[in-house]
Amino acid sequence: MEIKKLVHLTMDEVVSLGDFGYVSSQKYEVKKEESLQAVSINMNLIDLDEPYVKQEMNEEDDLNRYEELVKQGYSLGLYIDNKLAALAISEGQTWNNTLMLWHLHVHEDHRRQKYGHMLLNRVIELAQENGFRAITLETQNTNVPAIQFYKQCGFEIEGIDLSMYDLGEGNEEVALFMRRKF
Repeated sequence: MEIKKLVHLTMDEVVSLGDFGYVSSQKYEVKKEESLQAVSINMNLIDLDEPYVKQEMNEEDDLNRYEELVKQGYSLGLYIDNKLAALAISEGQTWNNTLMLWHLHVHEDHRRQKYGHMLLNRVIELAQENGFRAITLETQNTNVPAIQFYKQCGFEIEGIDLSMYDLGEGNEEVALFMRRKF
């Protein structure tokens, strides 16, 4: 196993990582109360009657953006037998001196082996070596496994965007911004 900076990223490499998405049997129910005197947003973890399934598509626009971000030098790949098994796509943001983690994905054959932890720890080291004050990421209230993973890695929920996603029929996603400060 080797972790190294990504130099470029091809569609074939991304496709080789398998399906992107998640399944969760829980979600954080988000409720907002607002008056002239106060605003309150509460999140409560609840069990779902049926698992929430999200299948993400990596479209050509996403891949083109990732290829541009890779050129910054903050994106990493985890290789097993010289084959990409996991990736972390990150972007340096000078306006607030943070590293934005856009995408972290481990091939399903390599999950539950601590590769995600190893890769994220290397991203954290890279951020610190480059003088960033924090790492930020966005996930959804419906992706409880990711939230728990990031909390285990020292991240905290610091922001909520109630209208980032189209809340059409059947979609209950709320954007959660998590951060790990140094």
